[in-house]
Amino acid sequence: MAMLPDAAAVDARRTGSNRVGVYTGVWTAGETLGLALGPGLFALVLAVGGYRSSTTDDVAQPESALTAITLGFSLLPMLLVLGSLWWLARYRLEAADVDLPEGVR
Repeated sequence: MAMLPDAAAVDARRTGSNRVGVYTGVWTAGETLGLALGPGLFALVLAVGGYRSSTTDDVAQPESALTAITLGFSLLPMLLVLGSLWWLARYRLEAADVDLPEGVR
């Protein structure tokens, strides 16, 4: 979240327009997509693994469903975090770019 005001400030200085609303909207849309992506991918992993859903009785899960549950709680989150680090590594604004007041970092 700390990157948002920095990027908006640099953009305003560069373009002369205050488009913080656009930045906030795009940020919120990306965040919402990210929040939906994890559960959606987890559901896909469960479906591929043959997970059996039930609300009435205990259902014996096949071994493939147990593997899917394990992967969904271990490998899948790791891959999503690594993917987010790829984007984060491209954040290039430095304190000098943002023009922070002296003594503020």
